[in-house]
Amino acid sequence: MATTRLTISTALPTRQHPSASDARRVAGGLAPLLILYALYSMVRWLVSDRGPVAGGRHAISVLNLERWLNIDWELGIQGWVLPHAWLIRAANGYYVYGFLPVLIGCGILGAWKAPAIFAWWRRVFSISLTLALTGFALYPLTPPRLLSTSYGYVDTLLHFGPHYYGDATGSSLFNLYGSIPSTVNVYAAMPSMHVAWSVVAAVLFWAVAGRRRWATAVAIIHPTLMAFAVVATANHYVIDVVAGLTVLLVSVLLARLWTRRLARQSEPTVDYA
Repeated sequence: MATTRLTISTALPTRQHPSASDARRVAGGLAPLLILYALYSMVRWLVSDRGPVAGGRHAISVLNLERWLNIDWELGIQGWVLPHAWLIRAANGYYVYGFLPVLIGCGILGAWKAPAIFAWWRRVFSISLTLALTGFALYPLTPPRLLSTSYGYVDTLLHFGPHYYGDATGSSLFNLYGSIPSTVNVYAAMPSMHVAWSVVAAVLFWAVAGRRRWATAVAIIHPTLMAFAVVATANHYVIDVVAGLTVLLVSVLLARLWTRRLARQSEPTVDYA
């Protein structure tokens, strides 16, 4: 009677390392975004002088609108967070380190592992950036943390750190700790792109991770935690978050129209004569 021998290979699968072409593709994909973000930061700073004049007035209008819509949840959320120092520091850390580092990291992964999906969301990001700049220029808004203390909001970044926007003397990363004038526009609060671009980062991560269940959970949790963080730290109103997500939705629709138009233009013309 013949016997069959089953051979099981114990060799581990080879790990894929990024090649030089991968590095060039990632760099080429991210370079336009980094340039756009630098311009975005510059334009935000250039329109910052309107903030002190109109920002407070707009803040009162936003609070009145939220009361009318029954979504003025900022004080309630902060009131729940403030008794727990660890939770405040966690929200502060997520606001600071969960935004740009995560966005850049997911962008790198997307450009490397899912270039077609990355290219699509890069277009969405560019459109949303332009729309956001329009909002910052036309509607400067004093964030809750900078309102008079009579409103009851606490600047958690100032009191608990990290001092992302400056310490008690105004020294921060954005002015090289007092060496140059500040390059941040604290009145660029409407819309909140922290949450909207966290959605972009989450979608890129989800695509790179193969759309698995755990990746879906992470993709949902990340922007949700960011929405909680921006309100709990008094950096944004609830309606800022809604506005940011609306900007993202409009950007997706415009990107689809743009893509369809490019596709039609690239179709070969047929001469039936």
